[in-house]
Amino acid sequence: MTTSTQAPRPDDQPPLPPRGPAGLYARLHRGTPGDVDFYGQACSGHSSILELGCGHGRLLRTLGSATTHLVGVDLDPGLLDLARRACDRIRPRPASVELIQADMCTLDLGRTFDRILIPYCGLYCLADEASLIAALGRAREHLAPGGELLFDAYYADPVHAELLDEEAPIDDPPELVATLRWQAQDYEVHESSRWWPSEQVVEVTYEHRPVGGGEPVLAGVRHRYLLAEDLPRILAAAGLRLLALDGGFQGEPLDDESEMLVARAALA
Repeated sequence: MTTSTQAPRPDDQPPLPPRGPAGLYARLHRGTPGDVDFYGQACSGHSSILELGCGHGRLLRTLGSATTHLVGVDLDPGLLDLARRACDRIRPRPASVELIQADMCTLDLGRTFDRILIPYCGLYCLADEASLIAALGRAREHLAPGGELLFDAYYADPVHAELLDEEAPIDDPPELVATLRWQAQDYEVHESSRWWPSEQVVEVTYEHRPVGGGEPVLAGVRHRYLLAEDLPRILAAAGLRLLALDGGFQGEPLDDESEMLVARAALA
């Protein structure tokens, strides 16, 4: 998903590959187990839902009901085209579905929503803390009284602490993470990462290797990840307050064994 300008490179390194074809991105990025149920329950009974960084509509298309007004926002036109096709298949049809190409840092829809969602590491795509506060501030302006902002991401704190004293960049070697089929071709997807912990930046490169031979397709993603201890301060700077910070979609405690964080916030 594309939500805003990605973080600048910390130093002079070989360029990160672009995100790649929207269809291939959608095949690989299928969300986090449990997220559809979590957001579905959080949105149940609410009539207005805004998803920031909606990507190819993977989550948005599961949230509709006959009385629901859905709005999805993303920067990437290719992913929005896929989202349109996905949302056209929603049954029963929602009261309305609107997909908008826009930057979450400057979004101004002139209306408010009962639930605002930023799933699947969407906040990590923002370039720096100023962009993060700007995006959360725009979310606040679109949040109805009594509404909630919900987001999830991988929990980076333990890895960050482990790597902080090492000389950057720190490389994780390629690892087979998925097999998929796209445009009548099977691929093995190998993921490698490069970390700059002092900048809270990680770059991930995906090498899609065609089964049977052929030229691999490269795609890259750059994240400026967040640390859990900073979230209350950052939310407060945007006019929000943290309601809950968990280590999973079932309300698990956030600790060093957690692989993800799940947050709920409201108007301050």
